[in-house]
Amino acid sequence: MNKRLFRRSVFGGVAIGALIMAGAANAQEADTTEDDVVTTIDEKPAEDEARQEKIVVTGSLIARDEFASSSPIQVITAEVATLEGLVDTAALLQGSSLAAGSTQLNNTFQNYVTNGGLGAQTIDLRGCGDTRTLVLIDGKRPGASGTRGSIAALDLNVLPQSIISRVEVLKDGASTIYGSDAVCGVVNIITRDSVDRPELNFDISRPFDSGGEQYGVSGAWGFDLGDNANFTISAEYRLSEELDVSERDYLECPRDYVRDANGGGLLDRLNYSATATDPTRNCSNLYYNTAIEYFTYQRLVPTPGGGTTPLYIGSSLPGYMPRVGTGVDPNSGALYYQDVLDSPMLDNQDFFPRNQNLSIFGTADVDIGGMQWDTELLYSRRETESEGWRQFFPYVGGVMNESATALMLEQWFGVDSATAAYYAPYYTDYLAYSTDATYGNPLESLAIPIMPYPTYDKVTVDYYYLSSSLSGGFSPGFMDGWSWKIDGSYSRGEGTYEGNEILVSKSGDWTYDLEDWTGDGVADSVAPPSINYFDPDILSGAAVDTLVAAVGGYQSGSTVYEQTTFTAVLAGELFELPAGPVGVGFGAEYREFSIDDQPGALTQSGDIWGSSTAGPTKGTNKVSEIFAEISVPLLKGVPLAEDVEFSGSVRAFDYDLGGSDAIYKAGLNWQITPTVRARTSYGTSYRAPALFELFLEDQTGYVNQMNVDPCINWGESQNATLRTNCAAAGVPQDFAGGSSSALVISSGGGELLEPETGDTFTAGLIWTPTFADINIALDYYEVEISDQITSLSAAQIVGGCYYGSTYPNDFCDLFERNAGTGTGAYALDNIQAPTLNVDSQSQSGLDLEIRYTNEFNFGTLTFDSSMNWAFERYINVFGSDFVSGVSDDDFNGTIGYPSVVGNASVRLDRGDWTYTWFVDFIGRQDNNRRWETVDYNEPQSYFGLDGLYKVYTEAQWTHGASVRWQGDTWSVTGGISNIFDEHPPQVSDIVTTSAGNTPLYATGYDLRGRRAFVSVSKSF
Repeated sequence: MNKRLFRRSVFGGVAIGALIMAGAANAQEADTTEDDVVTTIDEKPAEDEARQEKIVVTGSLIARDEFASSSPIQVITAEVATLEGLVDTAALLQGSSLAAGSTQLNNTFQNYVTNGGLGAQTIDLRGCGDTRTLVLIDGKRPGASGTRGSIAALDLNVLPQSIISRVEVLKDGASTIYGSDAVCGVVNIITRDSVDRPELNFDISRPFDSGGEQYGVSGAWGFDLGDNANFTISAEYRLSEELDVSERDYLECPRDYVRDANGGGLLDRLNYSATATDPTRNCSNLYYNTAIEYFTYQRLVPTPGGGTTPLYIGSSLPGYMPRVGTGVDPNSGALYYQDVLDSPMLDNQDFFPRNQNLSIFGTADVDIGGMQWDTELLYSRRETESEGWRQFFPYVGGVMNESATALMLEQWFGVDSATAAYYAPYYTDYLAYSTDATYGNPLESLAIPIMPYPTYDKVTVDYYYLSSSLSGGFSPGFMDGWSWKIDGSYSRGEGTYEGNEILVSKSGDWTYDLEDWTGDGVADSVAPPSINYFDPDILSGAAVDTLVAAVGGYQSGSTVYEQTTFTAVLAGELFELPAGPVGVGFGAEYREFSIDDQPGALTQSGDIWGSSTAGPTKGTNKVSEIFAEISVPLLKGVPLAEDVEFSGSVRAFDYDLGGSDAIYKAGLNWQITPTVRARTSYGTSYRAPALFELFLEDQTGYVNQMNVDPCINWGESQNATLRTNCAAAGVPQDFAGGSSSALVISSGGGELLEPETGDTFTAGLIWTPTFADINIALDYYEVEISDQITSLSAAQIVGGCYYGSTYPNDFCDLFERNAGTGTGAYALDNIQAPTLNVDSQSQSGLDLEIRYTNEFNFGTLTFDSSMNWAFERYINVFGSDFVSGVSDDDFNGTIGYPSVVGNASVRLDRGDWTYTWFVDFIGRQDNNRRWETVDYNEPQSYFGLDGLYKVYTEAQWTHGASVRWQGDTWSVTGGISNIFDEHPPQVSDIVTTSAGNTPLYATGYDLRGRRAFVSVSKSF
């Protein structure tokens, strides 16, 4: 259906529904006596009272009644965090229904390159991306912070939870009021403006299983200086202990997780490795303790009974044997493997890293001759530490004959056979290690030892934020009813990131030799290894300290992000109309922001093996903006139009980098009857390129070949375009996929980037009957983003090549595919992922909020519920005429993006006691609905057997309960989260990035497990 026609239909439906509901409500009210009427939370106050209570709410410049906005607003109180055991700001916001339906950066992506760096936590409303959700502190925009070059969104770690009074979440775009980034919503964190008595607060959240404990202590003090000055200061310290993957059974043991299609249990191969103590512990945590002969691809694994097996001509590897990749037990018929994939040594790998936060927050409110001077100062320090393991598999060995040398030159350096034969004698002498005693015997081929290597990363971020504003009115008789406000703010984030690395220069890896890996224009050479990689103690990790001493290095990088903002606003009433005064607001803003990221010396020099590399990311951008808003009362006190108000706003902007343009927004708020209100809004929005999107230097990462290569087993695909193009590329139809990860190189788009533009439409209906204290709000939303700025995923780039109606195309120039011989035959590599503008992103769905309150003889009962239904969420990449099968990436309902999420709570207040039961719901998610060449609802071949892969997660309800006692100076709260210890659903390992078989992108599930929480507060 045409979008414009659809919007008109929705608004017409809202109006018709409002009339029907109004009639029903009026019929009900006819039977209600005056004594039965209870004031509701959304009832419109009398005119004089409304004038007194008018405030400036999120999404507007003009003072008004909170419930008179044409935009939907959700309010989350700080009390929710106490009663539900939510220990930090990120947990409070990411668990809301507007955020739970999308993947959140929640401190679980330790081994991946993410925006903000290790430990950063952000908020993403509706799955649009955290760069399209604006976070404010008391209506003002703080700057971002974090580490590495990809910084854009505010890290929620900098905001101490103890200073929060409430959070107002604007559910539609507000770029006309707040500028860039306010595309899919605005989160306005309202802080406490006073502290009546000194207070101390202690809280703890402790899982029933070990690991992942969280502790917090905070204090606040407020005082007055005379009648015109109020000051507060508060401090908070929080510690989140690490949670190792071994401490949760749903995180610690990744399996194939394939079921027998003919009934029965799992088909997963049994663990027949030499180190296995239980064949059914078939975990694939790390592939190591293996040696591979490059040209024959023979793999040697430990021999259960010991002994010596030839490795190469003239050489041997004691205690190792040629492995059976997948075998069949002749006695039981079970599948098995002999590779070493697990070890107790790996148990210390972090899922949640250790995280410490220290915050200090101060406020000053001073009345200066009728003017109000408000100042806020925030300091925050975060330290995050993470431990884990990785593989180290250098291509090493000695080449003693000219034919082997020539073959290596062809495969690794891409020279033709004639050139390779010409240079073979020279390089044979150059590469010979026959006199090196490291290996004991001369090796006559290229070899790949696969060893475990420990990782350690630490991030420290210091954040400074200062905001000061001066506001007031005008002299009596001059511009009565008008007010002005001038704001200035400055923020600075200083981050350091450090950790251990593997040095290319000490690795002995031939793949780096004679390449310019330092980037200085001169071919670099790699020294032979200083230790014997084929020593069983090195391969197994028993002598890992020796390995680290031989090839390890340590480095530290730094990131500084600064932002300065000045804003001026003038607001008041122009004139009176029969329905009320016309309100207007005018403003101007100037903002300057910069980033300076300097990676560690090893990263910049290229002397870093198998890890992300990046150059400095440095740049500055500036913007000047003007904006205006108007509120026009159209009707008041007439039948079916108790109060009808039009609102409109405009904004013009001019960026140094990012262009200039203007946007607008219009809204209608229609109080049909005293109990029924309709609201709708439509507006345009924009998002200028973030600094990292403009200036990010080449940054590398790695991706599993199985997750990105559509040519894997393309002979089984029903897509004719894919079959034709993969065949044209020379890939065999039964190609099983590359064995190693593919390198992905991300970079900024520079001056080629254009701003994103968007359209947001909302239509809602609110019912607040007088026969009961209930408020029901139903809002439809629709967001379209054009020229979306993104770095395409590796899967989109490779898919764009092979699904394209034209082959080869521009996508194909963005990656390489290996030749068809040797280790890594046909594997993908060097996938270039520049930041660019793609076609569009679209979101639509429904939000439902219900609040019911009633006083019974046993206490006051309150029910709160919030739900979100997403109808569609897709990214249209470039165009359907160009890329068949990839253009419409519909990710609604896939893992990480459930179609339905919600939460609810029932609360009983009885004297000094409060009893709360709270529930979170997350809907079913299924990756089979994405553009896949294989239907995983049908049996698939699993090593010759019919197996069923699980590519979906079940819907889940998570329950919790708490009890609070509140006295004059003491308050004690205790409860249990996840009472029934619901574990996250498990999926097959082919689905997505996971820990164990828990999909990482499904962040809406509870990953810590059942836990008890206690909070104690004392005021003096």
